[in-house]
Amino acid sequence: MLEPQQATDSAVPGTTRAPQVKANLAPLGPTKIAARDVSVFYGDKQALFDVSLDIPDKTVTAFIGPSGCGKSTFLRTMNRMNDTIPGCKVTGRIDMDGQDVNAKSVDPVLLRAQVGMVFQKPNPFPKTIYENVAYGPKIHGLTTNKAELDGIVEASLKRAGLWDEVADRLHSAGTGLSGGQQQRLVIARAIAVEPEVILMDEPCSALDPIATAKIEELIDELRERYCIVIVTHSMAQAARVSQRTAFFHMGRIVETGDTEEIFTNPRERRTLDYITGRFG
Repeated sequence: MLEPQQATDSAVPGTTRAPQVKANLAPLGPTKIAARDVSVFYGDKQALFDVSLDIPDKTVTAFIGPSGCGKSTFLRTMNRMNDTIPGCKVTGRIDMDGQDVNAKSVDPVLLRAQVGMVFQKPNPFPKTIYENVAYGPKIHGLTTNKAELDGIVEASLKRAGLWDEVADRLHSAGTGLSGGQQQRLVIARAIAVEPEVILMDEPCSALDPIATAKIEELIDELRERYCIVIVTHSMAQAARVSQRTAFFHMGRIVETGDTEEIFTNPRERRTLDYITGRFG
């Protein structure tokens, strides 16, 4: 029997080795989000079971696991996107900087400005590039004049690594960009309101390898300023971009820890089986 700590030492017929983890010695930030005993119900069906997890600031945390295991469901609890689903109930507690995000005193609209979301498929508004990025600062009253708004748009596009490609066509339609550019535009739109957390639900699954590499480079740069959580089905991507990893299976967290530890020395047999391709 292959023991968990041998995950990268020997190959098993019909399986793959765990992906190589990018060496990253940067220290983890303090805890930004603390989830305790979080369960999610869709009507009579329970999708998450007593999930507890600490997510550090200025760090990329990857959620991995097979389809339907609860990764995206849990991601959505952190900015109350599940509020929009009829019949959905969330129990337990999710604290961000000590504040329960599900408290009645918390405005979900303002919460979603603090906790931005990037979805699997790029979803720019049917507006110009400029208007896509300016939308959030406008509705949240973050600027008092056009010059300030121009500055936010430029800074956000630069931070998203898109400015040089679109500076001369800011008033062209955002939907006219390539898929990878649209996803970076969506990220620029998210960071324009100065969020504290960025949630990414398989942000590269619809992109080609070149666009994926650009998004991964961007994620690595953004983590110096933000707490980032990414859901991914790509073990290689999780190994490349994250410092912490949580493995979900059948609505529960099986194991969580430093990414290097999860991929090279998993404690749980199910983690080993998943990262070496035995199921998923």
